[in-house]
Amino acid sequence: MEPPAKRSREDPQRARVVLCGAGSWAQGWHLPQLQRDPSVELVAIVDPATSTWSKYNLDMKPTKELAEMYEVPVFQDFAEFLRSSLAQRTDGVIISSTHTTHCSLGLQAAEAKLHIFMEKPMTTSSIEARKLLCAAKDLKSLGKVFMVNHSANFTNQALRAREILRAGKIGEVEHVTCHMIREREFFEDLQNKLWVCSSEGSAAGNGFAWGQSCHTLAWVYFVTGLIPQSVFCKMVYSKKTGADIFTSAIIECTNGATITCQGLAGLPGGNSVGSASATGKLIENKIFGSKGCLLYSGDDADPGSGQLEVCSDGFHEVMPGFYFENTTKEGFGPESLRCFGDACRGKTITNCSDAYVSLQVVLTIEAMYESAKSGSVQKIRE
Repeated sequence: MEPPAKRSREDPQRARVVLCGAGSWAQGWHLPQLQRDPSVELVAIVDPATSTWSKYNLDMKPTKELAEMYEVPVFQDFAEFLRSSLAQRTDGVIISSTHTTHCSLGLQAAEAKLHIFMEKPMTTSSIEARKLLCAAKDLKSLGKVFMVNHSANFTNQALRAREILRAGKIGEVEHVTCHMIREREFFEDLQNKLWVCSSEGSAAGNGFAWGQSCHTLAWVYFVTGLIPQSVFCKMVYSKKTGADIFTSAIIECTNGATITCQGLAGLPGGNSVGSASATGKLIENKIFGSKGCLLYSGDDADPGSGQLEVCSDGFHEVMPGFYFENTTKEGFGPESLRCFGDACRGKTITNCSDAYVSLQVVLTIEAMYESAKSGSVQKIRE
């Protein structure tokens, strides 16, 4: 079968998007994936830096080369782009810049009534997260989406797990255990400033929790619908960088359920993302209800390593395959990015990681850092 022909740049059926932040994930994943997708048109790149460093991508291009490669203009400022004529024919924005810029860029994009696809975490401040939630509500009233790239939430397994729990197959959710294990080296590289520099901007801390536990918590909150109420957390920090490398949190939810969440940077060697290693992140999610349980664990680099299994009185279901974060470089991108493209084209979609789910993640992780520092239970900020 021949590949589909590339539509012309003036085809109204294409999703027209601008990318803000030409860093690691943008250059290694988003940009080439967008270029391959015949249903998407990249209209511009926005980045104030002429060049940047990446731990995952050793072939980073300066923005001048990116402009030539993708045949689009580069703006150093998002406001400048929004004043240009290109903005008038743009449907959505992909925000893949540093965390501390997410809120400002997101609010500008919402003011411009653009669909928004934001890299995780949504932000590292509960105050900023609430501002973005308000903006997302306004966008929703206009038929626009605000989506955060927690790609694990968009898999068929996540959707089925959510459906099963909503149908009451395991009863009321009473307890959740979830953990993620990845390599230690990522958080002990002083050059990897985005993920190891302490307390950048308004962030309460930096390390495994913001970098990785956000994925796990986003999945849990999407699937279960639980709402966090208080957090008690302990952390172990890298002696090299100060980043949290081991986190253990007990989260109490509004319905009385509890969540135990662990982040463990304990594997040797490198991760499968951006390396030759076949080892991915080891993930375990177990949800216990009043009538049964839901189990979903595996290695996110090996779909054959696990399955979704639901066990309760009179009900048993197995869905083969373990799919969590979709970090594949090939094709048109993860389910989340393709879903965003559909929304930009006016299609009805299920937003599996909206601003509300992402707010619960930000509130929880912020409270985790504060609890670890104070040594006491931290109530979720109203």
